[in-house]
Amino acid sequence: MTSTDLEAALADAEDAFQRKPEQPEVGLEYVTDPAVLQLRKACRLLDAASFLLARNGHYTVIIESSFVAIERSIQFYVEEKGYDVAGQRHTEVYDLGVRAGLFSRGVADRLKELWIENRSESYYRTGVAGEYRARTIHDLAVQLHDETVQLTRTQDCLCE
Repeated sequence: MTSTDLEAALADAEDAFQRKPEQPEVGLEYVTDPAVLQLRKACRLLDAASFLLARNGHYTVIIESSFVAIERSIQFYVEEKGYDVAGQRHTEVYDLGVRAGLFSRGVADRLKELWIENRSESYYRTGVAGEYRARTIHDLAVQLHDETVQLTRTQDCLCE
């Protein structure tokens, strides 16, 4: 990095993450329960993905948001059941879902394989996202999120 403009932008970003947000995201601003925070992050990710789907594009972002929403929804359920989820890697959350009784080992293995083969392919490697893939992973994320909300009977979901 030799550009002074780049270094200034980097310093601004570093500084921004050291400060308390001046205009925090609505719905997340006063949440102190870590499980509810994960649930509401999933709500926001699904809302953003739905918005992008309606605009017919940005499939890579939709796929990424949907996979992260799946993880956040599972994390919410696991934390609600009293399990510690600190420090897990992306695919470990599926094992925690089995341990907490959210789904079977077979479903966890399929979710994990879907993540490994497709999220990683779409985001990090040479895979190109498309509408059908984006819609189906978004539908899966919404279904899993809705079932998680129903199972826990939480009133903290921000989805409409």
